[in-house]
Amino acid sequence: SADLKLLEEATISVCKSLVEKNPRTGNLGSLIKVFLSRTKELKISAECQNHIFIWQAHNALFIICCLLKVFISQMSEEELQLHFTYEEK
Repeated sequence: SADLKLLEEATISVCKSLVEKNPRTGNLGSLIKVFLSRTKELKISAECQNHIFIWQAHNALFIICCLLKVFISQMSEEELQLHFTYEEK
């Protein structure tokens, strides 16, 4: 859709920067780990109507999806694997 195209155009420079720096920083893997660790709290948040937490989880998942789309479209499977095998030095 047109909105998706506008979003991609507006965020391409940020995504490319993350693609370049992520093997050194591990930021994408960290974002995914934080999101997964917090998903256990989503059901409780929904029951308590904690809209802020649900909104934050939704935004994190949206960012992960957008970044993965860029990663998958711009690199090979081997390169993609490097982004998820970051080890702190």
